[in-house]
Amino acid sequence: MVRLARLSLSLLGAFVGLAVGEFALRSLAPPSPLMDLRGLHEVRPDRPWLYGLRAGAGGVINETGWVRYRINADGFRDRRYVRPKPSGTFRVIVLGDSISFGYGVYEVDAFPQRMEEQLARLAAEPRIEVVNLGVGGYNPYNELELLRDVGPTYQPDLVLVQFCINDLNDPTLHFDRQSRIHLGTVPDAAYPDPSVRRRGARMPPAWLRACRRSQLCSRLDDWLLARMAREPRDEERRAAVVPVTAGDGPEWSWLDRRYGEMAGAAAAMGARFALVAFPYPQQLDGDDPHPVQERLLAMGERHGWPTLDLLPAFRRAARERPNDALFMDWWHPTPLGHRLAAEEVVSGLACAGLLPPEADELCPRRVAR
Repeated sequence: MVRLARLSLSLLGAFVGLAVGEFALRSLAPPSPLMDLRGLHEVRPDRPWLYGLRAGAGGVINETGWVRYRINADGFRDRRYVRPKPSGTFRVIVLGDSISFGYGVYEVDAFPQRMEEQLARLAAEPRIEVVNLGVGGYNPYNELELLRDVGPTYQPDLVLVQFCINDLNDPTLHFDRQSRIHLGTVPDAAYPDPSVRRRGARMPPAWLRACRRSQLCSRLDDWLLARMAREPRDEERRAAVVPVTAGDGPEWSWLDRRYGEMAGAAAAMGARFALVAFPYPQQLDGDDPHPVQERLLAMGERHGWPTLDLLPAFRRAARERPNDALFMDWWHPTPLGHRLAAEEVVSGLACAGLLPPEADELCPRRVAR
């Protein structure tokens, strides 16, 4: 009997200790850096877009300097927007990956938010809103399915899709790197070339998913994951990083189909459709046209999709301000790069007649007349 009482007291003490630790981590201890962005994401087996941002999640990460990430109640890194759309509002929704999401920069510095800030200086009517639906690791497959599922609820007037060169690569490492969650089965349609896809990991067991709701358990899991995670092989890294520039493979026809489906979905909502092509740092040297942008522009012209190529503006900025970094890594712009992108996108949309007439003053060509 005494032994049982001692065991009960020991278990109670352990429970109280864990509860105190959990309370301290949640409310007393200052926010510590996340190991990665995993805590912001959740698997969505009930949705064709596979995974998304977890509503209400937040945290600090120090991969690129201290940055706080906050996810709104609708599951996006932005303020909440009224649905249905208020009358007298012109609404743009931005689909994209970690560039649109604003990886490595504050929320206010991401180019969709910079666009809205610039457009807010115009006349009050119609009010122009720019909704950031970017999710890290997404490619045109996820973006298409998110547009079909969530897009109509925002009643967009314009659907703007952000292109990054890794949209043409095997997305497995991008899914894994951004979300750090096990997606389970991923359909072949999500892969530009299904013949080179990696085998995905299985869904974690229920007890581990429950553990991740606890600060204490989640941090232990982070510690273990950092020590046990398998590093991708060289060929896997190459499949996720090296730009696909050749036009004779399946990747470009896959991209053409996905964008065509997005354009059709936008039209069904009564919205216009446009593309914005982000460059990558290795393209900034020289002045010759690049085959990636040339193919995107040709695709847009063939289908009638306005396509905004940011490469010329980034090249000019790199020459004029060589000491000001426009990128922090292979793909992601710095705050300066985001601001430059927002200015170019807004002026490009205004010149293409994709914004209300009040925005004409933002088109340099029209102002010069």
